[in-house]
Amino acid sequence: MPARIHADVIGSRRLASPETLPAKLDPAVVRLNELFAPALAAPFVVADEDAVLGALTDPVQAPLCVSVLRELVAPLQVRVGVALDGSAEDAFVAAWHEDRLVHYSGTGQAGDLLLNAFCGLFDPLVRARSDAEWEAVRTVRRHATRAAAAAELQIAVEKLEELLGAAHWRQAEDADATVAAYLAITLTDRP
Repeated sequence: MPARIHADVIGSRRLASPETLPAKLDPAVVRLNELFAPALAAPFVVADEDAVLGALTDPVQAPLCVSVLRELVAPLQVRVGVALDGSAEDAFVAAWHEDRLVHYSGTGQAGDLLLNAFCGLFDPLVRARSDAEWEAVRTVRRHATRAAAAAELQIAVEKLEELLGAAHWRQAEDADATVAAYLAITLTDRP
């Protein structure tokens, strides 16, 4: 069962230069397609100048994919719908109506309720990240060690750790792992 993903830049119509969005989103979809190539059901593409659409064959990778997408386009914020069954656009609309950053659908009524309530707890932490915190998170993702990431940023490892702590990076990574584990268990238990 694929995980369909529909992401949209929040407030894109109110940006000073909305026509510049594809220049920011195009490299993000190229990178997503590179990173998730083995699990692509449909390559990620930019649609309507401010949306990113794609699908993964392995739904368990969806939480990481959403986080990587957020990091690639930050400081712009994206709202994301992830559908394991049904329409990703409908999941996106649900996220929009709930003022959430992500909405999952397709794990059943009780599962969706629990999963989305859990994800909603992290929305304020993600929304509050500064540009420097986003840059720290993005850079750490690219490197095998914190020392290498700090060197690229030209800051001390201690400063990098401060930025990651302020970004609640470890908690967000743990949340992604929890959602992935939940999806793995839920999808394995299906008849």
